[in-house]
Amino acid sequence: MSNATTIHPTTAFKTIVLLVDDQAIIAAAVHKMLQSQPAWEFHYCSDGTKAVEMALNLKPTVILQDLVMPNIDGLTLVTEYRKHGQLLETPLVVLSSREEAVTKAKAFELGANDYLVKLPDPVELIARVKHHSDGYKAAMERNAAYAALAASEKHLQEEAKRAAEYVRSLLPDPLTTGAATTKWKFVPSESLGGDAFGYHWLDDSRLAIYLLDVCGHGVGPALLGVSAMNTIRGGGIPGRDMRDPAAVLEGLNDLYPMAEHNDMFFTLWYGILDVDAGTIKWCGGGHPPAVVVGPDGSITQLASQGLMIGAATGIPYDSSEVTLKPNSKLFVYSDGIFEITKPDKSMTSLDEYIAEVGRLHTKADALEQMVLWGQAAQGGLQFVDDVSLLEVSFNP
Repeated sequence: MSNATTIHPTTAFKTIVLLVDDQAIIAAAVHKMLQSQPAWEFHYCSDGTKAVEMALNLKPTVILQDLVMPNIDGLTLVTEYRKHGQLLETPLVVLSSREEAVTKAKAFELGANDYLVKLPDPVELIARVKHHSDGYKAAMERNAAYAALAASEKHLQEEAKRAAEYVRSLLPDPLTTGAATTKWKFVPSESLGGDAFGYHWLDDSRLAIYLLDVCGHGVGPALLGVSAMNTIRGGGIPGRDMRDPAAVLEGLNDLYPMAEHNDMFFTLWYGILDVDAGTIKWCGGGHPPAVVVGPDGSITQLASQGLMIGAATGIPYDSSEVTLKPNSKLFVYSDGIFEITKPDKSMTSLDEYIAEVGRLHTKADALEQMVLWGQAAQGGLQFVDDVSLLEVSFNP
């Protein structure tokens, strides 16, 4: 019999038995006992000084370790095995020529899992090996599953991060001069939501302003948000007047039915700021109300009266209009900034957030302060949902 007899396995996590014993006759007897298990691998090491190296290479699911060996004793080997992370949890069954309580206690103290007087009955030996090996293989399978899950989660996080960077790259530069100036803040959640927003001039006096939020999280909602945003700012919607907010929402509702987009819908606030007329005409579909803060601190909510986009085809939308006072500010945002779970499990409210808008609107870093308010409310930096904040100042 060679020092490494292999029986080919039939499972991914196979039973691998390593016997460390200086007596070839013992190895032959143990090998014979295990031959009733053809899927098991059996390996034999006669030199104790090479046992650890062999175990590291073979990755056994059970080590059968003789106690009395030349050059190095079995208890020392038990200690040596446990010094290696790869062998830290490998089941160790000590084989002794006699039953000794003190020796048995010492073996368990050093890290052995079991103690057998050699040679045991074949039925008992197979049962012990199977018991320890099956438990160890189950742990390996669990650890492999956890590792695969962790790798998958890491991959998804990396994909979400790349998608967030892509969304951010599509957001418009702030408008810093003219009758309308803008600022924005985009804080993607760890799993990335479906927020997208923008603004662009339709003509010399009309600024289109829009913010949408796709249901769900991940790359899919983010891509749908980007697609809808590109539709709004691209070349317009065929047959729809982009100066009419209601017409824009009706057109988008026809273009993005849930049934054709993996059951995803989105909320949207779309408005037209006419800097010459000093008005905002808007329409909303299931979105939180935009907020206008007047120069005197008065607050006006521009509510969304319509249904979310994609939920039902062929429904009508209505536009509304308000007159702005000079130096008013418009705030449009996603629900990630106010639907926040506090440490005590209570939720922040829309009214609380709007009150913060009223308190912070005069500050140059108002949007940053609003983000800090949300982070303080939840007791952490990472939001559960995307946070999108858009500030438009009317400076005629």
